[in-house]
Amino acid sequence: MTNPDLGPILDDLAAGRIDAAEAGRRIEAAKAAAAPTTPQDTPRDTPADNSAPGGPKAGGLARISVTAVGRRVRIEGDPTVSTLTIDGPHVLRRVGTVMEVNSTGEFGPSFQGFSLIRPPRNLDDLRDIGLGKELTIRVNPQLIVDAEVTTGGLRTLNVPRLGRIRVTAGGSSLEDVHEVEDLLSQAGGISISGPISMGRSRLRVESGTLTVHLTKGANVTIRGEARLGRITWPGGGEGVDEYVVGNGSARLDVAVVMGMATIRSED
Repeated sequence: MTNPDLGPILDDLAAGRIDAAEAGRRIEAAKAAAAPTTPQDTPRDTPADNSAPGGPKAGGLARISVTAVGRRVRIEGDPTVSTLTIDGPHVLRRVGTVMEVNSTGEFGPSFQGFSLIRPPRNLDDLRDIGLGKELTIRVNPQLIVDAEVTTGGLRTLNVPRLGRIRVTAGGSSLEDVHEVEDLLSQAGGISISGPISMGRSRLRVESGTLTVHLTKGANVTIRGEARLGRITWPGGGEGVDEYVVGNGSARLDVAVVMGMATIRSED
């Protein structure tokens, strides 16, 4: 039996063009059409394991693109997840090998779910009032994650490869990072930690602060540029424009405009 192409059906479901019942009917029809007409047509070879190293990306996806306004976003890498799972209000759309996740909150306080009978009990409850319910996304670590967050917050855990990251008027914490292709933080504070050791990473901070903590296993050459700002290097040095950690195989460019950056290394 050959595997039917369910991509168009799943795309229509994610876009809201069909409901779950219609998607189920189409999937069953596709499976029936792909069924062999004679016993001789049945292949005996074992299907390829898409999770094997060097094989296709999880679920045929290459990237996850997250856009959020007025909301806290938490993205966790989880190898038990085939592609991604989402907890929180969102709209999902697939474009080729990219899965787009959109979540728009409200500017200003939101009192949904708040009552005098059940007042806020902890800091997270207070944050939910201020920025709305947190959007939590679990992704397969093979996927590259892009994110654009405005007037909210972004936190990533166990996501080794980050692509295009944009954070405006919010704080960010990016942990266990191996590469950040292109990051821009404006009017906020951001901290990055992990063994950066692959590709070329670019970090730019405007009117904010940046802390980079290179953990054990980092191999990167860091180059810095500050305009109306300052970069502090490991050991407390300030008159440095390049610093090498490990064998320096990867590259990290740090640019600061009207802000401050601090580079720390465990080595």
